[in-house]
Amino acid sequence: MSSAVDSTLLSTLPARALLGRLLAVRVSLIAGWAVGIVWLHWGIHIPMPLLPMGAVLTLMALFSLSTAWRLRQELPATQMEFLVHLLTDLTAFAVLVFFSGGVTNPFASLMLVPVVIAAVSLRPRWVWLLAAVAGGLYAVLLFYYQPLAVADPIAAYGMHLGGMWFNFLISAGLIAFFVTRMHAALRTRDQELSTLREKQLRDERIVALGTQAALAAHELATPLATIQTTAHELASEFANDPDIGADCRLLEKQAQACKRILTQLAERAQDTPAAARPLDAWLAMLIERWQVLRPDAQITASLPTDRRAFTPPDGLEQAILNVLNNAADVSPDAVELNTTSHDDTLQIDIADRGPGFTPEQKAQAGRVAFSGKSGHGWGMGLVLTHATLERAGGSLTLVEREGGGSCVRITLPWSQAT
Repeated sequence: MSSAVDSTLLSTLPARALLGRLLAVRVSLIAGWAVGIVWLHWGIHIPMPLLPMGAVLTLMALFSLSTAWRLRQELPATQMEFLVHLLTDLTAFAVLVFFSGGVTNPFASLMLVPVVIAAVSLRPRWVWLLAAVAGGLYAVLLFYYQPLAVADPIAAYGMHLGGMWFNFLISAGLIAFFVTRMHAALRTRDQELSTLREKQLRDERIVALGTQAALAAHELATPLATIQTTAHELASEFANDPDIGADCRLLEKQAQACKRILTQLAERAQDTPAAARPLDAWLAMLIERWQVLRPDAQITASLPTDRRAFTPPDGLEQAILNVLNNAADVSPDAVELNTTSHDDTLQIDIADRGPGFTPEQKAQAGRVAFSGKSGHGWGMGLVLTHATLERAGGSLTLVEREGGGSCVRITLPWSQAT
């Protein structure tokens, strides 16, 4: 089990985030060491072992280049890989300290930086391992190191104090940079996980609702056929009565519309693909179907003159009908439908003159079921609509209208619509 855990992906952040921040710290340390060596050797004329220290800095620079190349690859990172990076940096740093005075070098405490980075990135056992390695290297440097040849003891003491001050600033800056960036990335990750959990819960509710709908559709088929037959007989019997006959014909049309809905539901359950048709013809058919279902509602439609073949994604028709029903429920005036087709997107605006949305409703729309009007409003229908459009790569946006009311904008990429 432990070997399987070790090979899993980093649990905190993806490779690009962790290794990228570590690379930034490494490059900063390489630049700082290079500047310090130049200043000591040529600035204040303290002889430095240029060959071994230059070799270590060169190897660290090559390692940084390989890390930058690795970040361009779409490969996952593991706990062990990140630990190897930190151990490499720690060892290289200890070698540089060995050639520059050992623990008398005020920058020796920078060996704690990899341990701090590990503490916010790795599992506890790897953090303790790195801390033990850092402690062992520090203990070795207490007794084995190459001292710096400083002739003036007073000057050496002053340099040591200045180096300790500068080392404190660098340590504080590096730790603050890495830890704050890591915490920001962790907060972003937590938000993404929260969004995914919320989407999963919503999808589970939708799946449960779909199962119940399929069962209800199966049970409704027989009584609906009886209603349609009875309505047809009553319409024929009262054909001469304008009032009763008209009501019976309306009842028959409603039953026929319900039967079409059940038929489409059965076709979707069998994965029967929708037939392609011109966009304007599909929209006109959809509006006509809605008018049969809502004869009391009024609609003003502006359809595009687009004859491109259009195959609606699964559930798009019901999504638009949900929005139309919600708009008609809250609007005292006619509902407006405007469609605009572009080369790469299809945009459908459904506007009403209802009370509009509160900020809380806008934040919840499509995520949780709620209703702003008893028996009507933006409830489960909007959740289903949002889920349908999200599955098809589209989006649903709620905006306020000038003069009162609101507008629901449905945007769908043509690549998903055709």
